[in-house]
Amino acid sequence: MAAGYGEKPNCFGKYHGVPTCCILEKLNAHHPNQYNMKIYRTRNQSRVLFLINLFLFSLAHLVWSQEKIGKNPESTELSVEEMVSQIQVEVDPGFVYDYEQTKFVPPPGKILLIMGQTVESISEYLDNFPDQRIPAGWSAYWGVPEFKGITESHKNDTGSTQNHQMLIDTFPNTVVQSAMWMVGKWNVAKFAGDGAYDRVIKKYSAWAKSVNRPIYLRIGYEFDGPHNALEPEEFIKAYRHIVDLMRKKGVDNIAFVWHSYASKPFKDYPISAWYPGDDYVDWVAISVFGHAYKGIDFGRYCDNVLEFAKQHKKPVMIAESNPINGIDGKSAQVWDQWFVNFFTFIHQKNIKAISFINEDWTRTKIPGISEWKDSRLYNNEKVSQAWFEETNKERYLKQSTELFKQLGYTKE
Repeated sequence: MAAGYGEKPNCFGKYHGVPTCCILEKLNAHHPNQYNMKIYRTRNQSRVLFLINLFLFSLAHLVWSQEKIGKNPESTELSVEEMVSQIQVEVDPGFVYDYEQTKFVPPPGKILLIMGQTVESISEYLDNFPDQRIPAGWSAYWGVPEFKGITESHKNDTGSTQNHQMLIDTFPNTVVQSAMWMVGKWNVAKFAGDGAYDRVIKKYSAWAKSVNRPIYLRIGYEFDGPHNALEPEEFIKAYRHIVDLMRKKGVDNIAFVWHSYASKPFKDYPISAWYPGDDYVDWVAISVFGHAYKGIDFGRYCDNVLEFAKQHKKPVMIAESNPINGIDGKSAQVWDQWFVNFFTFIHQKNIKAISFINEDWTRTKIPGISEWKDSRLYNNEKVSQAWFEETNKERYLKQSTELFKQLGYTKE
């Protein structure tokens, strides 16, 4: 007989392994006046006992459910298939619309899968998941003042290594998501708009043409973030100048991505203040970090960007994403807390491309993120299994000889 069971006269059953007397004690502790009842066992009270048992069964279920929620055991007790089944895949028809003046958009029902974002994190990803299919693309970073991290490796101030050409040489039949650092601080955007970095932009243009594959270029990514201190007029001038110069150099394999921070903006400027115009934007992008911990409503700033993209008939990309509170090796709760919301949002809002940053933030030297944690997929086997259970579905585009055709790009 289990310890505690049958030792007290009121214990005449169990629910989910919990003696009903213990449940009564819990109820009495919280509601002594409402639930304090005495149970007498007599031959003539079988009907009363039956009703009491039924009542206790209902109360036991309530208590057990509350304890289950408190412990949040879904991530540990559910199978991988059940974890993934929590994702809501219905698409909001309000986000299904025809796109105009754009490039390299996946077909209806398809999502471009990109991973990033450094040489170190990409190498670790490949080492830990050697049997998984290669994603459709990889992300990399560079800064407009200098032609570094493009044709050769460059270790930047964050302690991370960038190398665009490595992605080209190592992964055929994939795309590149290229992030151009350009901020308002130190007059970087102003100098860019005035032509101070034209030599760098021309070199990048020549390199881009040579790789003969789609490139998604995020000019001044997170332009509206307070950390970038970009004044809208300076940003628009620089953005247009860069696009015009690249077009003059005959670059036609670049899709220009207008990437919003999707949170409280710099000086509370409206999102429209930074828009360079439909002729200069192929894609609209957002960042998703802390957003997804709050459910599938990512907040009004994110909603504003999505609505703006819809009004201008542009596809939407999640250009940067990660559960910044960490992926724990002992608990898969992050799946319920972040990933389910993340993937549900992707489906619901008809997001056409996602880029996930597989990173241990504690080893980076990026200002302003000291509280971010180790959020690499392989920290938790069950989380990584659920990730691949979802992203291995047909709707997610991967490395393929058919990929460029699916994106509407013809190799020269």
